[in-house]
Amino acid sequence: MRHYTRCTNSLRFACAAAMTVSLSGCLDSGSSDAQQPASNPQVTERPANNGCENAGQACDVPAIVPISCSANTPTEGGRSYPVAITSSSGETISFQVLEPIGGIDCRQGHPLVLHGHGFGGSRSTTGFDNYRESGFVVISIDQRGFGESTGTVRVMDPEFEGRDLIQILDWAEDNLEYLQYRREPSLPPELNPNPVVGAIGGSYGGGFQLLLHGQDPKQRLDALVPDITWYDLRSSLNPGNVIKTGWDLVLVAGGEAGSTGNGNGGLDPIIREILAQGLLLNRFPESGLDFFFYHSPAYRCTGEPLSVPESPDLLSFQIAPPAYDVPPTPFRPVNVLLTQGMKDTLFNFNEAWRNFDCLRARGGDVRLLTHQTGHILPVEAPDELQPAEYVDPTARLLEIPGFQSAGGAFACGDISISDATLNWLQHHLQGKPLASYFDGTDQNVCLSLEDGAAIQVPVDSFPAPGAPGTLLSGDAVVERMVSADMPVPNGATAAATPTLPPEALLLGKAGADGVTIGGIPTALVTVSDILGRTECAAGLSQYEPGCDAILFVGLGKRSEGSSRWQLIDDQIQPVRGLKKAEVVELVGVAEALNPGDELALLVYGFHPQYPLSGSRDLLLQAVNFEATVQVPVLQGTLFNEG
Repeated sequence: MRHYTRCTNSLRFACAAAMTVSLSGCLDSGSSDAQQPASNPQVTERPANNGCENAGQACDVPAIVPISCSANTPTEGGRSYPVAITSSSGETISFQVLEPIGGIDCRQGHPLVLHGHGFGGSRSTTGFDNYRESGFVVISIDQRGFGESTGTVRVMDPEFEGRDLIQILDWAEDNLEYLQYRREPSLPPELNPNPVVGAIGGSYGGGFQLLLHGQDPKQRLDALVPDITWYDLRSSLNPGNVIKTGWDLVLVAGGEAGSTGNGNGGLDPIIREILAQGLLLNRFPESGLDFFFYHSPAYRCTGEPLSVPESPDLLSFQIAPPAYDVPPTPFRPVNVLLTQGMKDTLFNFNEAWRNFDCLRARGGDVRLLTHQTGHILPVEAPDELQPAEYVDPTARLLEIPGFQSAGGAFACGDISISDATLNWLQHHLQGKPLASYFDGTDQNVCLSLEDGAAIQVPVDSFPAPGAPGTLLSGDAVVERMVSADMPVPNGATAAATPTLPPEALLLGKAGADGVTIGGIPTALVTVSDILGRTECAAGLSQYEPGCDAILFVGLGKRSEGSSRWQLIDDQIQPVRGLKKAEVVELVGVAEALNPGDELALLVYGFHPQYPLSGSRDLLLQAVNFEATVQVPVLQGTLFNEG
C-alpha cells in the first residue's frame, strides 16, 4: 500500500459564493452534472460560512481534515468540503471533495471520479448521490478563472489548466488515503500500482478530460465520459473560416460573467484580442487559430507541433507569447464513452466523430452515443441534464428569432445517457457488468433520430469522409448534382432580407417506406460571381473586394404538402470565397424522413446562427452556386425527382 503524507495545512475552505452561469450544454453544461435523476434535484449554493470579502481570492478559514485510514479519524464518509491549493502559476485552484456515502472502505479503497463544469460555471458542492452511494469519491473542480479558482480563463491551455489538473490529481493521491489502486499491465513498473480514476462532464467539462488524459505523466485516467465537447476549436469557433458569431458572442458574455462576477480575471488577454480582431476584420488572426488548435484534442490526434511566429499578428503574443512547450504526443489507450447532441450547434457531431475516430485508433474501449440536446440557444436545458439548480441568465443575451429550435431527450433511443455514464464508470472502474443496453455499441454508433428513436450504424462502414478534404463514399451514399436557378444574395443584400427563404436545391423524395439519413454529408461546391469567375485575380487573397463571398448550406426537409423547409438538426455549414469544385464537409445529421418527404440542400446568404459573420464585400451582392452532394442514406430509397 502506498504511503501517504497528510497535508492538512493545504486544506482550506474556498472563498465566496460563486454564481453558476449556465447555458444549455456549454455554459455550466447540463451533462457536466447529468448523472443525477431529474426527480432528485440538487442545489449548488455555497455554504454561508464559506465566504470572504473578495470572491475569487484566497482566504484562510478553518481546515477540514480528510479521512485517514492510518490515523484514528472517523470513517463514516458522506461529507462535502472545499479545498484550495496553489497552482504552479501562483493562482488558487479550488475544488470540492464529495466523499462516498455509506462509509469509507479503507481495505478495498474507492475509485475517484473527477467532474468538470461547463464554460462560465463552477463546481458542484452537493449532488452525485448515485455515484457516492455506488462507492465513488467525487472531486468537482472550479476550472481556472471560474468559481473560486483564480487567474484568467485560458480555455484548457496545456500550460495552465492542464498543469492545474495534474496538481489536483497529485493532491488526491497525497491526501485521500482511501483511494483505490490497481496494477495496470500496460504501464511501466514505476507507475504501478496506479489509482483508479474516471472523469465526467460536458462541453468545457468534457474538454478537461481529454486535456488531462493526454498530459498526465502518471497516466492515471482509466475511463472518460466527455459529452458535447470539441475536437478542434478552430472548426468549432471558425468553421469554413467563418466566425461563429452567434455562439462566440454568448461564450464571451457567459465566460466573462462567470469569471469576473466572482472577482476573477475573466477571459485571458490573448483570447480577448483574438475575438476583437475577429469581430473587426471578420476573420480570426492566424496566430489565434494556432492558439485554439493547441487547446484541442486535434493537437494530439494530428501530432502537428506549434511554434510562435517571428512576427505574430497578435500584440499579446509579442508581450507574453505562449510557450507551446507541451508536445503533441499521441493519446494513450483509454476507455471512453463519447456522447454527443445531434442538435448541438456549437460542438457538432463532426467533432464527436473525429474524437471517436482518433481515440478508437489508439486502443481501449471507445464508443459513441448521440442524443437530442446539447448546446442549444436560446432555450433552457432539460431538467435531467443538471442535478444542480439550473440558472440560465446568458441564454437571454442572444434572443435571435430562428436561431435554433428546442432540444429533446438526453437519450439515444431508449438508452439514458445519464444511466449509461454511471454504468460505464461502474464497469471500467469497479468491474461491474455493462448494462444490456450497451449490447452492440462496441461495433455500432448509436445515432439518435428523435426522442425515443435511434439507429445503430456499424462503425466500420459509418458514412463519414475518411479525412478532411475528402468526399464521402461507400454503399450508403446517394449523389446528386444541383444548382441554384438564380444568384444567391450575398453580404449586405442577404442581411437586408434575413427572413428570405433559403434557396432549396432538391436532392430527392422519400419512397413509400420512408428514408433514414445519418452520417456526415459532403459536397463538391462551385461558387462564382455574376460573370462566372470562380477565383480572384492573380495575387489577391480570398478576402479582397470582389472575392469574399460567404454562404451557408445545410440539409433540409419538407413534409409532403407543406411549403416550409426545415433545416435538419439545425445544422449549417459556412462556405467562404469563390471556388471551383472544392470539397466542403457538411455537418453530420441523423433524421428519419416520412414517405413523401422531400430532401434538399438549403443555401442561405444570411443565417441567424452567424448574425455578424456575413460577407462585407460590397462588390459581391449575389453569387452563383452549384454542387454535387453526397448524402448518407442508411435506409429506404431517395427518389430523384429531377
